[in-house]
Amino acid sequence: MATTGIYWCLVLTECLSLVTCASLVQTIPPYPTPVCPGGRLVLTCTASTNGVVRWIGDSGTHAISSNGTPIMVDSFNVTATLVDGATVSYATNESVPVQLNKTTVSCSDKDNGELIYSVVTIYITDIQEAVTNVEIDPIDSNTLIINWNGSELCIDHYNVTINSNNTLNESRTTNDTNITIDTLIVGTNYSFIIIPIDTIGREGPPSSLIQYIWNVPAQVVNISWYQISTDSITIWWNNNEDSTIPHPPTQYYIINVYNTSNSINTNNTNVTITGLPLADTNYTVTIIPVNVIGYGPSVTVNA
Repeated sequence: MATTGIYWCLVLTECLSLVTCASLVQTIPPYPTPVCPGGRLVLTCTASTNGVVRWIGDSGTHAISSNGTPIMVDSFNVTATLVDGATVSYATNESVPVQLNKTTVSCSDKDNGELIYSVVTIYITDIQEAVTNVEIDPIDSNTLIINWNGSELCIDHYNVTINSNNTLNESRTTNDTNITIDTLIVGTNYSFIIIPIDTIGREGPPSSLIQYIWNVPAQVVNISWYQISTDSITIWWNNNEDSTIPHPPTQYYIINVYNTSNSINTNNTNVTITGLPLADTNYTVTIIPVNVIGYGPSVTVNA
């Protein structure tokens, strides 16, 4: 069959109307849904009479009656039947090749020697675009989930390439727009690439390189403190994480005051410690950052 611009003519005899009495529609998948390459395509032509349907393809003209045996016209299996007094003919292709993209398929009757066409253009889905909106959600000390947005049409699966410390580690496959990776090693720099694969195995464009540092939080820096009363101090510090490469976020900080029972958890980068008898007393304060993987290195300040 020609790849573009071909006409399949369905000539329905015994149609006496002066207007088109045959209509052609794409029924599977419903028009105008694009057809997936390798997917099933059904075209349905309905005539208002009990007639003989003639299909014209690259291989010539083929006639089928409403109670006739199915025939092959090029790559389509053609059947016909009577439905409520009308002749209905189905052309079915169980695995549509990409060469049919933008092919026009026509159904017609004969009107005073003139063919009046009902035309459907077949659109085969092209290779999909790269995935978007990639997000990484750390779960526990060795597990994360990668989520992304992808096309809802004609994607069979996704290949996810995993690199660790710039070395190819493995490749995994998922049918969903997410994947769980549960073999992570602390202290490793990972990178991921996501590639969509369509229904006939064609690769779409890869995602951008997705980098992620799998490690405990870095030690906090720039610690300062201020005595706000005779028994209270406020301590400030800065997060020292590399902001250029994603990593598990710091969930909270543990502040311990030696020689006291004070131990505070906070989500902020400052804390006020109260109930300290400050007169003639020095206190040692440690700050420990914590993320989903575990405890980062502590830092100590004397206050």
